[in-house]
Order: sequence, then structure tokens, then C-alpha cells
Amino acid sequence: MRKPRFQYALVTVAAVLTTAACAPTPASAPTPTQPPAPAQPTEPPTPTAAPAPAETPTAEPTAPAEAPAAQVIVYQIDPTASEASFTINEELFNVPTTVVGVTSKVGGSIRVDWSNPANTEISKLEIDAADFKTDNENRNRAIRRFILQTDQHPKIEFAPTKIDDLPASVTPGQTLSFKVTGDLKIRDISKPATFNVTATADETRISGEATTVITRDAYALSIPSVPGVANVTNEVTLTLKFVATRQ
Repeated sequence: MRKPRFQYALVTVAAVLTTAACAPTPASAPTPTQPPAPAQPTEPPTPTAAPAPAETPTAEPTAPAEAPAAQVIVYQIDPTASEASFTINEELFNVPTTVVGVTSKVGGSIRVDWSNPANTEISKLEIDAADFKTDNENRNRAIRRFILQTDQHPKIEFAPTKIDDLPASVTPGQTLSFKVTGDLKIRDISKPATFNVTATADETRISGEATTVITRDAYALSIPSVPGVANVTNEVTLTLKFVATRQ
């Protein structure tokens, strides 16, 4: 006996559904991997600047030989190494005699501009007139009391006003010859006088000698009448031997 047609169709549909349910589910295709981003080109390293060549130190200019490091130096006369003197001639009991009176009591200063020696300045110089000594004490007393009158006029003074013949430059240790003009005061009389000077200087000291000739008449220096003393010359030589040290 035949089964009904719609029953056959149901059986067929059921078989198809069963087969579909049992079939394996196909694997999902893998998501394609994104290709890696191309590497960015690496910037070449900045070249290191070559070190600047070391500068050769510039040598400091050295002072010229004629100019010490300190351009202006003040020197003080050192009485322990200096002396002032006078020299005069006479006849002592008919014997020609040279009389020399000396003192070390001398004061003053010298200001030297080594960059321009012509600017050199000398202060007023003072000499202790009462300290002059000769080889005879009786003469010494006569000089103090009657000739120089040191009780009233204890100092002999020289105030420089001009220096001539200094060079434009000088080397330390060089010996120079020049002239110093000024006012020389003995007792209460002041007269112009010019000393001829020879000196040697460096950064630490100046040494030298200055001389001039004056007359007794110019300063009213009368010689007292003394037995055995005659023909005292009118001319008198004054000498200053000096050492001045840096202050």
C-alpha cells in the first residue's frame, strides 16, 4: 500500500535538515594580517663638529727694558748712606790747607717717571747745618756760631725748580749726567744755584753725586779773625753724595 505523497515529502525534508545539522561548520578564514608598516628611514646622525683648535695663548707684552713695571717710583734719600759736604781752601799757619765739612743728616725724595724720565721731580732737600764736622773742633764751633749761625738758621735748603738734560728714555742701571737748578738757601739768603749731577738708578735705588760752586760773598759768609788762619778762598764747593731707596 502506498504511503501518502505528503508524508514522503516530510521525510525528505527531515533528512535534509538532519544532514545539514551534522555537517561540520567551515572554519572562518583568518583575517589577513596587516603588512608591517615600512620602516621609516633613519635620519643620518648629525655629524659632530670638529673641536675648534686650541688657541695659542697670546704672550703678554713685556715692559720695555727702560721701563720698570711700576712707571712712577718715589725714592727717599737714605741718610745712613748719604752725605753733604763743603770744601774750602785756606792757609793754616802758612800751610795751604783744604778744609772739608761733612754731615750725613740729609733729607729729601726723588720721584722718577720711568715712562718719561724728563718728568722726574726732586723735593726740597734739607741739610742739618749744625751737624757739619771738620777735622778740627775749634773750627766746627766757629762754623756753627759765627759763619752759619745755626742757632737761628739750623737748616740749609735747596728747592729744585728745573731739571735739564734728562733723556727721553733710560735703561735701569744706566748712568746719567744732568743738571738741577733751584734756590739754595743758606741762613736767610736764597740764591739760584745749579748742581751738576751724575746718577745711576734702577727699580730699587738711586745713587749719585751732585756738585756746585758758590761764593761766600753771595751769602755773606764772613770768616772770623782767627790766629793762624789766612787767605780763605771765596769759592766754596758743595757736594751731595746720595743714595735714595724705593718707598
